[in-house]
Amino acid sequence: MNMEKVISYINTNRGNGQKESLERLFQLLSRLDHPQKNLSFIHITGTNGKGSTAAFFQSILREAGLNVGLFTSPHLEVVNERIRLNNDYIAEADLIRIMEKIEPVILELEAELNEKFYAFELLTTVAFLYFQEKCPDVIILEAGIGGRLDSTNVIETPDVAVITSIGIDHVKILGNSREVIMLEKVQILKENGHLVVGPVEENLKKIALNWAEQINGKLTFLDTDNIEILSSTKDQQTFNYKTWQNVQLSFLGLHQIENASVVLEACEILKDKGYPLTNEVIYRGLKKATWAGRFEKVSDKPLFYIDGAHNMASVNRLVETLEKLFPNKKFYFVVGMMRDKNYETMIEKVLPLAKEFLVISPDPYRGFNASRVANDLKSKGYKARAFFEVAEVLTYIKEEIPKEEIVIQFGSLYLVGDIKKVLD
Repeated sequence: MNMEKVISYINTNRGNGQKESLERLFQLLSRLDHPQKNLSFIHITGTNGKGSTAAFFQSILREAGLNVGLFTSPHLEVVNERIRLNNDYIAEADLIRIMEKIEPVILELEAELNEKFYAFELLTTVAFLYFQEKCPDVIILEAGIGGRLDSTNVIETPDVAVITSIGIDHVKILGNSREVIMLEKVQILKENGHLVVGPVEENLKKIALNWAEQINGKLTFLDTDNIEILSSTKDQQTFNYKTWQNVQLSFLGLHQIENASVVLEACEILKDKGYPLTNEVIYRGLKKATWAGRFEKVSDKPLFYIDGAHNMASVNRLVETLEKLFPNKKFYFVVGMMRDKNYETMIEKVLPLAKEFLVISPDPYRGFNASRVANDLKSKGYKARAFFEVAEVLTYIKEEIPKEEIVIQFGSLYLVGDIKKVLD
């Protein structure tokens, strides 16, 4: 087996069948002797902020001297990014070896069921087997989509679970209301478990409380009234939360302060479970945390930030961040989104801040039509041009945009990854 064959299993649109339950994944894991059992997890879901929250946890736990597994999605440059031990990507040799081991079991069960596993089900299975071998002290497990039927939800009660935020995304799978989406995501809370919930409205808190009561779970809600922002610059932020004073982050944006505050609440729960988390460790871990593609600065002249904002909630947060950091400033926007996203509304949100749009499709099959989007913007009186290669966009930024200007890329994380590959 080679990596091309591995990718055909874990990073393609290979699956079929309606996922009405996790039963077939449980069958696969059962035949592999339940690799997800006897491991410690921190389980994270949410519409936005999962990756950043995972990065905060990882940095804190590694600062505490623990061996830390990490499972996230999507990847930016290589699929190996999704499975990490102490922030080192899983080796190609390990991916190939594990895939070779489970391929006969997959094919046997697929033949019996007359269905094909989705790539994410198989990737999650590979991650469990890898972590079973490596025995980390704890695994930070990021859900792919939703919660109730997400492949990661086959685990038993984690040490703590987190919902970062609730917004509208993946409506074909999760539904088109925040209430329905909350009901899906809250079901990562399991019997006798403890769930920390980020900033949500009262009606969504009630849904969480009802579920917690059903399964004898505990809830902690973020107290946004206790967040005090002390400073916010283009390099770092400082804030207070409850008894936590002068917490420093390299991440930018109010939403990252909220994510970090959720992590602070979760750390209190982990302390009670015996995790070696002193306040000093937590402060240092938060300050050191980084995560690629989340308002990440990749150039100084011109200032160039890349961001994975790809739904309305995250674009709103992006605009909020830009207005706070750069008041009364206009920006060059690099934008590329999948055609199934509500991209017209998201682009409309940034129009008041736009000087020019550089439009590129993030995917030749699933991405929007860059020429059409650019022409639509021109018809509304905005300066816009379409590009067909990321290298062309970066050359234009380097050669045509004045060094004192600011460039902001947002949209698909796949575009973020493509930009990073070219820059590297």
